Amino acid sequence: MKNFRIRDLALRFNYDSPSIFRSEVRAIDRDESLSAEEREFLLALDFAYAKTFDEEPGLTIQDSDIDSLAKGLYALSYFYARNSEDKIAYMVSRLGVDLIAPKCSAENSINLRMLHMMTSFEMGFAKETLSLFHQLIEQERFVPGAKKFEYYNNLGLVSTQLQTGDDPWELYEKAKAETRSPVRATIVQLNIADYLYSQKRFEEALNALEETVEIPDFDSVNGYRLMLNLKIMLQMNDLANAGRVAEQLEALIHSSSSWTDIAVSYIFLGHFFSRVKSIEKARYYLNLLKSLPDECVTNYILGETLILEASLMHNRGDYFKALENSLRAFESLSVYSTISPHLKDFVNNLFESLVSVFNQLMYELRRKDDYTALHTLRVLKLCYGFGKSLSLEKMDLFNLSIGAMLHDYGKVDIPYEILNKPSLLTDEEYSIIKCHPIYGDKYLGDLRFPGTVRDIVKHHHERIDGNGYPDNLMGDEIHYLVQIVAIADVYDALTTDRPYRKALSREEALSYLKEKGGQIIEIGLLRKFISYVRMNEIIVKHEELNSIWNIIISEFFRVTDINETADMRGQ
Repeated sequence: MKNFRIRDLALRFNYDSPSIFRSEVRAIDRDESLSAEEREFLLALDFAYAKTFDEEPGLTIQDSDIDSLAKGLYALSYFYARNSEDKIAYMVSRLGVDLIAPKCSAENSINLRMLHMMTSFEMGFAKETLSLFHQLIEQERFVPGAKKFEYYNNLGLVSTQLQTGDDPWELYEKAKAETRSPVRATIVQLNIADYLYSQKRFEEALNALEETVEIPDFDSVNGYRLMLNLKIMLQMNDLANAGRVAEQLEALIHSSSSWTDIAVSYIFLGHFFSRVKSIEKARYYLNLLKSLPDECVTNYILGETLILEASLMHNRGDYFKALENSLRAFESLSVYSTISPHLKDFVNNLFESLVSVFNQLMYELRRKDDYTALHTLRVLKLCYGFGKSLSLEKMDLFNLSIGAMLHDYGKVDIPYEILNKPSLLTDEEYSIIKCHPIYGDKYLGDLRFPGTVRDIVKHHHERIDGNGYPDNLMGDEIHYLVQIVAIADVYDALTTDRPYRKALSREEALSYLKEKGGQIIEIGLLRKFISYVRMNEIIVKHEELNSIWNIIISEFFRVTDINETADMRGQ
């Protein structure tokens, strides 16, 4: 938009009062000598503002203005998309599709639906995007020649990411056949490279990228090209070349700070500097992402920001905070169809770090007391299964699982002869045993375990009637996750052999819990636990630790596979 008054007014969409906005619309219409395109844009801006804020428009729209309004709404939505205001772009294109597309010409209707498909896609609205995709794929023969490149290219992007059942490669090839300029040829080639990247075909992606050239005065295209190059180099672990590309990308950012999807370049620059341990630079790009205006933050940007922050947490050893961030990120990114390689790698590295911590702790516990080590694995498996049956939130289920596995870790500081004494403990010995929750809590605090996990470890011997230890908590003072571990701990202890007694049968143990369990946990939770145990038998071996965690971890991330959205939406 070349008219600066209209451009300035459009950028004040969310800030001007209705009276000021309407007055300025009328003044521009009266005072400026507007081209047809500028008046269409102004008409659309006035229409969108009035509909959004339920105000009277400044300009009157005649029936003869419908196609002009359709063109203006297309231009206005695209303007906001180019200025990284994706939420306003979506809102404008939605108004166009809902209110104007049914009334305007077929060509303008297709244009509005095509743009709204892409703004919905950027916002992460999968259902809406797919609905528009399937409408448009059926209208191929009605697409005007001038719009065929955009049509095939955008359908290719959506097909790549949202599992439409169509072949994205075929759509990209059709787009290539419609290119009439170096810019368009470069854009579709970049999208092909990104598709190959998502398939982990990195050498092919790099070859596709090498077929593109820098386009003078097209910072969006050049930025997309450099960003793709950088993330491919990171996956190939070619940090030397990645460094050179990062330098070029930073130079472009500093010389031109307003090109489309610049935020995506912050993401991969952040990952690069995190990888090379330049933490301050990584934090700089993370802060740029976190300071973006709300209207610029799509589900993709939010998810990627959380992942970048998680990678920095991982670097400093805050594995559990990193995991929590990752779970939130996957929820934001769950609309996308395939897990992007850089996200996959990060999550795998995070899990390896976590399992390494778990393995070391379990090794220490097993070295101290083999029974306790196997007991904790059984309690873990039992709590995880029971927690799933309760439909716990993901992070609660994860913290429950960790707390269950480590609830007795403090026993590494209890003398072996007390742990395995084949007769009743003396009062002094029992007082020593009762210290293990405190010891375990201290260990986990030193290792930065979450407070919820530490609460489980410290309080799994508390009883709802107030007769537990170490803090004599009662009733609602005991978190329900703690109660789950407490009852699982008792059940497993009852059903396994100990030096001083033989194991009870399952039915004997359940009879005991029916009679005494209400003193341990809330009665409704007890009933659900008894019902679950009747249907499930828990048997584990030491070597199952990794397989148990693989199952648990895969469940946490069992969302629709994800992939970062293609970062360039070009014409």
